[in-house]
Amino acid sequence: MVTGVVHLARRYLHRAHQIAIIGAPNVGKSLVTNRLIRADVSAVSSKMDTTTKNVTSFLTEKMCQLTVVDSPGTVGISHAKKVVGTHAEDAILTHPEKALEKADHILVIQDATAVGDYIHHRVLHLLHRYPHLKSSLVLNKIDLVERRADLLRLVQILTEGKVGGEPIKTVQNKIGRLGKAKDVVMPLHNKPSGPQANDVKWMEQYRKAVAKPTHRCSWSETKHLFANIRGWNKFSSVFFVSALNGEGIDNLRKHLMDLAEPSVWKVDETTITTKEPQAICIERVRAEMLDHLPSDVAYKLKISICEWQLVGDVLQIIVDINCDKARVAQMVLGKGGSRVAAAERVVNKHLQNLFQQQLFVRLHVRNKNQLVEALS
Repeated sequence: MVTGVVHLARRYLHRAHQIAIIGAPNVGKSLVTNRLIRADVSAVSSKMDTTTKNVTSFLTEKMCQLTVVDSPGTVGISHAKKVVGTHAEDAILTHPEKALEKADHILVIQDATAVGDYIHHRVLHLLHRYPHLKSSLVLNKIDLVERRADLLRLVQILTEGKVGGEPIKTVQNKIGRLGKAKDVVMPLHNKPSGPQANDVKWMEQYRKAVAKPTHRCSWSETKHLFANIRGWNKFSSVFFVSALNGEGIDNLRKHLMDLAEPSVWKVDETTITTKEPQAICIERVRAEMLDHLPSDVAYKLKISICEWQLVGDVLQIIVDINCDKARVAQMVLGKGGSRVAAAERVVNKHLQNLFQQQLFVRLHVRNKNQLVEALS
């Protein structure tokens, strides 16, 4: 009886916060996600389109549970068809918006080293569709920025000079977080300011576009609509981070946990993801292929689990990589099998750290279902 009362009391102390991570392709969304939850759940590679569907992860600490949804980079239908071989309703196109549907907070990840000083037009469309959600700007890859003072000018542009509902005040301070999150009353439908607000034709196009899900808008439609809009003035806070070395991540994580409110947890405190272990394995293998092969080749590979068996204390995993051409199979294998052997080592180490389980991963390369041996 006493144990039950204590358990019930603990549940009343539970807090939770759900975060949607969105951004243009290859800005580091998945690595930021992994750093936030302290686990390598999302597959990471140097190529865009590594994440093709939403990945939900959890961090539970100090009676608080963060639900973090890592979404695919915002791409158009043509790109998706060309590179991934998908159609208009597939996850790579629809999941960025799906991530926002149950979110409490949006993190917009921006590459601090990107040439353009603007928020991607597809990301802007999502923000304009969900202006009632709190959002934060996260400038990633600051470890690659030589003059960090330049970041302040970039923030002025990307936030339209306003954070937390107030004009940005430039002060001498250590870069870590700019602006404090506040409870800002946001209109349900944000209306653009500036010259566009007085352009009747533009406003009509805007209303029509924002009424549609992002994947229902053509690439040219959103690009034209936001051609003269570079930022979003509803960000409640701005963070400077390096997902690669972890700089600034602790501050970001603490901020998100501070925003959590009393709520029922979605999973128990030991769960870090609802994703199937086999799916994590397949995506990790594909990420390795993306890192070492052309994207169009890596995406055509048919990767599947052949064996997943616990033998004693060791998890034995055999993964089939099926190639449509013998030439591609040799590309995957590498000279003397060196490429596939290197991939095995990386995947093995990654899964062992994530699952906290002794395991052995073997990659079998096939052409039309026939096992292929490497040429010397």
